[in-house]
Amino acid sequence: MTTKIDIAIVGATGSIGEAIVELLAKRSFPVNNLYLLASERTAGTSLMFDGKPVMVTELKKFDFSKAQLAIFVANDAVSSEVLPQAQAAGCLTIDNSQVFAESAPLVVPQVNGQLLQARPEIVVNPDSNVIPLATVLKLLDDRMGVEHVNVTAVQSVSGHGKKAISELAAQTASLLNGRGAERNIYPQQIAFNVLPYVGEIRGDGHTDVEKRLVTQTRRVMGNENLQINASCIQVPVFYADSMMVSIDTRTAVSLNDIKETLEDNSEIKVLDDDGGKHSATPVTHATGKESIFVSRIRHDMSSDKGINLWITADNIRKSAAFNTLLIAESLIQA
Repeated sequence: MTTKIDIAIVGATGSIGEAIVELLAKRSFPVNNLYLLASERTAGTSLMFDGKPVMVTELKKFDFSKAQLAIFVANDAVSSEVLPQAQAAGCLTIDNSQVFAESAPLVVPQVNGQLLQARPEIVVNPDSNVIPLATVLKLLDDRMGVEHVNVTAVQSVSGHGKKAISELAAQTASLLNGRGAERNIYPQQIAFNVLPYVGEIRGDGHTDVEKRLVTQTRRVMGNENLQINASCIQVPVFYADSMMVSIDTRTAVSLNDIKETLEDNSEIKVLDDDGGKHSATPVTHATGKESIFVSRIRHDMSSDKGINLWITADNIRKSAAFNTLLIAESLIQA
């Protein structure tokens, strides 16, 4: 990548925006001008990029004709209103909201990166759990065929933004000091607790987040008939989501075949050779990393064609920020 481009990041002062700014420098992305955009509340502050401070500009005052690429890491309302403006100004756009998820391509470059060859005007970054799950499933499907998937996703609070992180920290401190737990983001106490749902529970008992995990994984895999069931649980962890995944394969496979298949992918780190003493966890391994960690690879107790494994990855840095950057790199090379 040699031609430098002008980039606008909408929602730059959020957790994902800050991670993207850091990764742009780390990966030596060919940035000409970097425009950091946010609300009036944080306009005038600055973020460090490549050793230099960059001023945050108020989003409403920005002219998108100044940029060739616009990355959206704000909420649905902002994407719905502003992304069409960036598109009309000629920007390629990458969106981390759900506004265009039904109409624009959902892309995980190592799984369905061929969709970027046409340089679509809008590309949607899938839900955080979809990215590590689809990456693992694609490798196993190519090698041995995937018939059925059952996943229990254990989600950290950072997926709900900085206010959710603050709520967990405040509740923890308050409870440890013998006081109550004030609730704002979550309907029930999250500190020292587990909530058996993430998102809004629909009429059929499944949440919107669970349904997205199923539908988006199918789309990214390019297999609308993939049998997949999902449950999502909210836990008091700050960063990194985890999943316990059960997979039925077309053919019986050895554990060594599974490990070798996964280890061939540079984004995956398999930690599974010490009896579980150093199995991957969200805190000790995944947080702050751009890798997908896999542990506890084992056969299903009821079938020689069944596999169980544990996946953990940083939902902010790996799934949101890093995958967004991989999409951007592919787009400018297409």
